[in-house]
Amino acid sequence: MLWAAESIYDGTWSSGPPPDEVVDFELMLATGWTWQELQETPWYVRRYTWDLMLTRRQAEQDAQERASRRSGA
Repeated sequence: MLWAAESIYDGTWSSGPPPDEVVDFELMLATGWTWQELQETPWYVRRYTWDLMLTRRQAEQDAQERASRRSGA
């Protein structure tokens, strides 16, 4: 599991979707859910929360890159 996480976080992951354990960890970190709350959350809510979180992160990264280009950094 640590190898997969390291690969995901350093950007070299190329094995499809991340393992469920990594998704669960990221969801708990982002939402503040406990393990029990995560387990009680319907799968479809977990899925769209994950999708929205990734979409927001990508938009933030894109905005930061545009700002960097504008500032000449």
